[in-house]
Amino acid sequence: MSQYYRIPLKKHKPSSKYSWEERIAIHKNIAKNKYGRLVEKQTLKAVPTEPVSDYGNDIGYYGPATLGGQKFQFLFDTGSADLWVPKVGYNKGAGKHSSFDPKKSSSFQTDNKPFSITYGTGHTAGIAATDTFEFSDFTIQNQAFGLADTVSDDFTDSPFDGILGMAFDSLSELQAPTPFQNLVNNKDVSSSVFGFILGREKDGTSSELTIGGVDPKFANNLKYNKVVNNRGFWQITLGGAQVDGNDISVSGGDAIIDTGTTLVIIPTADADAIHNAIPGSKKQGQNYLIPSDTKAVVSFSFGGVTYQISPEDLIVDDAGNGLSVSGIQGDTLPGMENTWLVGDVFLKNVFNAYDVDKTAVGFAPLK
Repeated sequence: MSQYYRIPLKKHKPSSKYSWEERIAIHKNIAKNKYGRLVEKQTLKAVPTEPVSDYGNDIGYYGPATLGGQKFQFLFDTGSADLWVPKVGYNKGAGKHSSFDPKKSSSFQTDNKPFSITYGTGHTAGIAATDTFEFSDFTIQNQAFGLADTVSDDFTDSPFDGILGMAFDSLSELQAPTPFQNLVNNKDVSSSVFGFILGREKDGTSSELTIGGVDPKFANNLKYNKVVNNRGFWQITLGGAQVDGNDISVSGGDAIIDTGTTLVIIPTADADAIHNAIPGSKKQGQNYLIPSDTKAVVSFSFGGVTYQISPEDLIVDDAGNGLSVSGIQGDTLPGMENTWLVGDVFLKNVFNAYDVDKTAVGFAPLK
């Protein structure tokens, strides 16, 4: 049996300083800019578990790791491919997060090459560096990372200090292997797979990242889907969508699977079609609202298998008057007009696994 490792994850709670309309706009902008920054790029070349926490009513999931002997909390993001942390004194000393001090690490190296990453409403910039990276039971020597002296205010209230990208190396702004790819390259794991269980803040279910294998509880029901292009995303073919078992006509052909995105963001016509089939749904401006007591079951199909989204996961924010913000929203990713962005609203309902060698994404229902 393959050895694998588990990392418990934490959940991040939403900030109350924004209205629900502003929070939806933030989610959309993050997605559009996160993926839009890659449109102009040329075509790219083709288990212990760790604790994971979730934040902001399941806005995102993060967990601990050590870089250069210094401890940080990282957002685990399958939609990006870079590791970064803030530098001591970042934002001219106004930052609130744990920060990296090069003087405290004997293994720190840098050639002072600049790096910059844009995540939508958030961005970070500084220099590229390498150091020893430790998470779960693994140690990676000379792991490339970004040492940020500038971090936008969008990260100020986040419970995590930096981001650990888990997409393919071809997306890396640092042009370097991700930590998990290094584990595979160094043969530190017996399997090229990592996987997530993403729990719910509201019912206290636990979250975890499995490294170098698959949780045995889900292995027999795991169905893989091949990645369909060489952009570097975990992008797979979308089979279709249903509401309460009835097929919905949608135009989306592919879906990017992204643990670092909260919502499911799809072309507006597809969002219209799905919400038209949900009793009591309402469109307010460009946003979709659903009854707070909805029992509608939305399902997505991949590889001939249909996976249900629990009605509770369709509800992401209170909009008042018996209505809630839908976890499925309409918008277009720049340069990817027929592509769906499938985030945690869906992923909380499946064990989601990612095989870097076989370039495939697997799902198994949690129930």
